[in-house]
Amino acid sequence: MAKISDPHGLHDWSSKEYVHDWVTRQDRYEDERRPQFQMIADAIPVTRDAAIQILDVGAGYGALAQFLLEQFPNATALCQDGSEEMAELGRQRMSKWKGRFDYVIADFSKPGWSRATPGSFDAIVSSIAIHNVRVPATIEEIYKEVFQLLKPGGCFLNVDLVFVPLSKQLDWLSAAGFSEAKSYWQEAGEALFGGKRFSKRCGESF
Repeated sequence: MAKISDPHGLHDWSSKEYVHDWVTRQDRYEDERRPQFQMIADAIPVTRDAAIQILDVGAGYGALAQFLLEQFPNATALCQDGSEEMAELGRQRMSKWKGRFDYVIADFSKPGWSRATPGSFDAIVSSIAIHNVRVPATIEEIYKEVFQLLKPGGCFLNVDLVFVPLSKQLDWLSAAGFSEAKSYWQEAGEALFGGKRFSKRCGESF
């Protein structure tokens, strides 16, 4: 497998040893992340019993996807990640949810990554992942591809580190076609933000 792009050499997602060490460190922050995950769940505009299809972009080992599968018991999740090693670990950690999730390997730093992602989705989510590409123009392109994967009326919710000004990222979302692009929460260099795909069927976003 080709080495996953990292312009600043901060991560080696192709290394099994690195991925396992990184995930072990992240486990320490699981309790701190739960309130952010809850904000994402609460912002998805459907009832908890809805049979929605969720795409987790840059899912890693599946922490957010697992949380959402708990919150939405009739939902299914597709976890997208560029790292085979991360996906292998995620499949192990998410074994409880067998039959309700799957992984797809695609490097979102490469144009056209969304073509490897089958289907369309009611909700697309991401947690502390997209900033890793580091290149603003690439992040803007990721948002465009995310938009194409949403069903009409679907939503995109992204909690991430903000190294590109949030106002600029909201402009990128609007330019990609999202309506109601906005920030739901911002604190200490992180933010939860996103938008909806306009529903032509109903004539309004929901």
